[in-house]
Parts: sequence; C-alpha cells; structure tokens
Amino acid sequence: MLKPVVALALLSLSAPALAGECEANFRKSGNPIVMTTYSSAVTVPNLSPRDALAQMRGIMVAEKMDVMAEDADGGTLLVEQRQDGSKRPIPTTIEVSDVASGTRIGMSVKMERGVFSKVEQIKPYMCGLLARVKGGKEGMAAAKKGAGATNSEATGNQDVFMFSRMIAGEANKNAIAVNARHKGRKYTLTGRIETLMEDGEDYNLIFDIPEIGEMVLKPLPHDAQFKVGVSCLFKPDQLTTVLALREGQKVTLAGTVLKYDNFRKVIWLENCVKAK
Repeated sequence: MLKPVVALALLSLSAPALAGECEANFRKSGNPIVMTTYSSAVTVPNLSPRDALAQMRGIMVAEKMDVMAEDADGGTLLVEQRQDGSKRPIPTTIEVSDVASGTRIGMSVKMERGVFSKVEQIKPYMCGLLARVKGGKEGMAAAKKGAGATNSEATGNQDVFMFSRMIAGEANKNAIAVNARHKGRKYTLTGRIETLMEDGEDYNLIFDIPEIGEMVLKPLPHDAQFKVGVSCLFKPDQLTTVLALREGQKVTLAGTVLKYDNFRKVIWLENCVKAK
C-alpha cells in the first residue's frame, strides 16, 4: 500500500498552490477487476521540462522508488514501488511537457488487477509529491541533485525458492521488465547449493531449485509454468570462501543482479559473498 505524505509543512511556499491544482486535476479510471489508474498534473513556472524530470527522479527515488526507464528527450520517467513480500510492484509514470505558463508535469499511477486502493490515500500521496517540485534557481539546484539518482537500498533476506518464483512470475508477464527492474539491485538469498563450478575466472554457485513437477504446491494455471534457476558468481578473491562450501549445504549469500537470461531461464548475481 502506498504511504501518504504527511510532512506538508516542509514543502515550499508554492506547495499549497500546486497541491490545489493537483487535487483539481485528479482523476480515477478503471477498477480493481481490470486495472485502476490514478492521474493528475500540475504546471510549474520558470522550470524547463528536463529539469522538471530530473527533479521528479530525485523525488521518487527519495520515496524508495526504483527507476525502470527514463527518456529525458521525450520527457518520460517510469518508476516503480519495489515489491515487498506479498505486495506487488506499483508503477508510476511521469510525463513533462513545455507549455506557455511553464512546464506541465503529469503523474499516472497504475494498480494491477486485483489490487484495491483508496482515493483518500492516493490523492494526498500523489499531490504531496508533485507539490515538492520547485521552479527558478531552486528548481535548477534540485534538478542537478536529482539527475541520475538511484535507489541503492538492498533488499532483506529472502528464501531463494520464493525469489526464483517471483522472477518466474515477472518473466511470465514481461521478460524484458525483469532486467529493467532488478539489474544492479542487491539481494541476500538463503538456500541449498546444487552445484559448484568454475566459470571463467569466477566461481559459480547454482542454487537448488526444484523442477515444476517436483514442487509440493504446483503453480496455478495462470502462474509461470517454468523454473527459473538462480546462480551466484564469486570473484577469484573469494576462493577461500568457495573452497569451504559443499554441495547440499544451506547458505546465505549476498550479491548484485547481473542479468536475467530468458532463453536459459536463469538469473545471475555477481560479486557474491557469504552474508554476515
């Protein structure tokens, strides 16, 4: 569930005007059965579209959002609230355009089918975010700070099987989105070792993930009907750690997602180390 913005007193003097404009432009369409979309927009004077987009990037990353894609020339930014346990990813699209009175900033939040949400929570959240945008010299400074911002927060410890099924579910919907969502993200995973092997100069630890037919609880018809393997790559300087490991051993490792290979159905983590 999206958290409401409460520190409105910390916003700039223009915040009340922007919040009022946002509330007047707020729209809801669809429903939880098909998909619910919330949208609004504000216009900020003395601000270029490029600086507006950079500001919004910084604002959304400060809210622990992950940047999925950005097109500075086209004026679009796609960010996503990170999936946590049973909570699904929530994408937010930002679009900026040049208008006579300044830069128009539009925000659209799309809830997946089956996700229920309340206008009373979403409206103040969205309008609070848009109210943070500044124009003039202050806006240029905020844009410089926000440009290139990323959410580097590591995820908590996860069971490797649940992680594998999460990636399979995402790939089943859109395999391209998996790398956009996870590449460069840090994970800590716990599971049993299936195989240890050399992989070029690195050492490859392959986690034991059951085949679909071996699962106690079989995937539902609409779920991914394929297994996603999970491999952890250790650098050569981790040889002492690797030599102490044994196939069948339960371990907790930390690493950074290198890539998802949809052809092989494998997600690779690099720079792996034993978690403390």
